[in-house]
Amino acid sequence: MQGVLKHTCQLFCRVGLLLTISPMLAADTTTTVSKPDNLLIRNVYVISAEAEVSASTLNVLIKDGRIRAIGDEEYPADKVLQGQQQYLIPGLIDSHVHLEGVPGLIPKNDTESALYQQALAQIPRSYLYYGFTTLLDLASTRGLVDDWNSQSLAPHAQFCFPVLIPGGYPVALMPEDVKPLASQHLLHDRHGHRDSGPSGNFSPSELIENAKDQNADCVKVFYETGFGSMRDLPVPSLAIIREVVDAAQGQSLPVFFHGNSASAYESGLKAGVDMIVHGLWHTENLTDTQRDKLAQQVAKAGIAVQPTIQVLVGEKELLNPEFFSQPYSQAAIPPALLAWYQTDAGQGMANTVGKSIGSPKRASAAERYAHANKVYEPIIDNVVEFSRQLQMHEGHLVFGSDTPSGPIYTQFPGLNGHLEIQRWHEVGIALPEIFRALTINNARVVGWENEIGSVEPGKIANLLLLQSNPLTDISAYDSINWVVLNGELIARDSLASK
Repeated sequence: MQGVLKHTCQLFCRVGLLLTISPMLAADTTTTVSKPDNLLIRNVYVISAEAEVSASTLNVLIKDGRIRAIGDEEYPADKVLQGQQQYLIPGLIDSHVHLEGVPGLIPKNDTESALYQQALAQIPRSYLYYGFTTLLDLASTRGLVDDWNSQSLAPHAQFCFPVLIPGGYPVALMPEDVKPLASQHLLHDRHGHRDSGPSGNFSPSELIENAKDQNADCVKVFYETGFGSMRDLPVPSLAIIREVVDAAQGQSLPVFFHGNSASAYESGLKAGVDMIVHGLWHTENLTDTQRDKLAQQVAKAGIAVQPTIQVLVGEKELLNPEFFSQPYSQAAIPPALLAWYQTDAGQGMANTVGKSIGSPKRASAAERYAHANKVYEPIIDNVVEFSRQLQMHEGHLVFGSDTPSGPIYTQFPGLNGHLEIQRWHEVGIALPEIFRALTINNARVVGWENEIGSVEPGKIANLLLLQSNPLTDISAYDSINWVVLNGELIARDSLASK
């Protein structure tokens, strides 16, 4: 079963998109936005960074995009929002996204180009609709992230500098005309590539200097041996990973490590990376006892882990005939694009997944979905159990969704993060822990905790007003009434796809 996974989720994964800058901005559609000089949010329960609800309702004053005061005073303001004893929390943070393009759609004609532009306009709104006000792009360019942040209505994006191995993942998936764009990120592994194989241009220290020059918030290293028909890809040697880690940590840059196998986890452990950005998808024949020992070692080392369970669930959901009728899908995905996904062209990835897992021919849609559930069940169970073992050993789980992991419409921006929250709840992670992972703990991972991640005076006013308490009800994350983005008040309903 281990061979099913590594797999179709990345079979077409961002080929030609990583490190590629393409037009990605489209005109905003009409949204209810108010940006007064001063905004007072009255009569709300404030949830603290420690996941505690204020003993009484409070008033929150916002000025010039920042929180200025919190208390029971009637602060003077140009505009007042009556909170009606609802719950005020920080905007959510997703520290594993890929902002380039539209999942599964590469325009081939004018009609598809119109769909593409419409989707580009909706994507930042869908992130906001589901409460995500800050994003971290884990494999892109400074220019693309800057373009994203130039939009008038979008979550703020941060940039993580990718460190790449020549001929390795994801370079091996790039078209030949795109590969030169990766040159500034290619690592010279003098330990692993001294005698044979391709070699990059830059030493670890030079790449980290490049990252600092581009104001990166982290560095991402890839450890991927291959999948599907592409096997035995070169991976960085342990010695060179250690050099990258030493150089990055010397510049206060955390090292994020792409790895989802036991061997990748072991390399990350030995190298001392800061975070592994996928769950343990491939145990590589570890026994339950050995898997538990690995979880204990990761927890003891203080290495953070992003389970990214929804990546796997999203794949099998490509074969779910009811996905398109779900309210959560319709809220995030424009109707015309939702219809296109159901055409022969839009079903390309679903058919690829079905073929790769041996879906029975001439089966009904329900039968194909039942088969997908059966195939994916042990794989998903493995990452779920490893996540539980990490929790048991007091490991550090960090929220990141890997949105989207490939051309997969079931991992549509915003929606995918929302569904990852549900996956965490199903694992049995306590609601206060989920809240902290989505807010202050995520901010701390990359050093943003003085600016965002909690409702405190002086911090950027990225806030959500919820009808119910997320510390007692997981559905609270779908009860958002208002989004506050840099002090701008936005009605959630105005962000839904139309």
